[in-house]
Amino acid sequence: MLAINIIMRLYVITGGPGSGKTTLLEELGNRRYLIVKEAAKDIILEEQGKGVKEPWLQTNFQEKIVDLQLKRESELLRGNAVVFLDRGIPDGLAYCRFRNQKVPRNLYLAMKVCNYEKVFFLEKLPNYEKTGFRAEEEEDAKKISELLKQVYEQLDYEVIVVPPLALKERADFVIKNL
Repeated sequence: MLAINIIMRLYVITGGPGSGKTTLLEELGNRRYLIVKEAAKDIILEEQGKGVKEPWLQTNFQEKIVDLQLKRESELLRGNAVVFLDRGIPDGLAYCRFRNQKVPRNLYLAMKVCNYEKVFFLEKLPNYEKTGFRAEEEEDAKKISELLKQVYEQLDYEVIVVPPLALKERADFVIKNL
């Protein structure tokens, strides 16, 4: 019987709100890389669809994000590929710190088992805009950005800073640094 090694290399794309994560991931997806969409955005849209105006203020918001992120990551473990994640599990810790919220138990547990190759930290883009799921003012976005970088460094991940280049150059930079 032939033994097959399954190697799934997970790379996190993170950064503060408005740093271009989703756009960069779309470009990487267009280049045939596997991508995992941001869980928080889907939870926000789902809760807003239920009439919750600011779901990020709910006490179980981070728990829902962790559960969905773990589900998405576990569904990937069927192949040999490079996978880019729109945020990683530890992003939740940075957001809890930013909002002075209690860190849910499932977030602590998930951080112990997540295993990312590298973290690509996107520096802020020059134009910041609020949206329906991006509610932070620009100053808050800067603080979140700092906390995200700090969390991954404290967890001893290799953090690669991605400068605010044009989209194709950013994608090339990430691929070159795998």
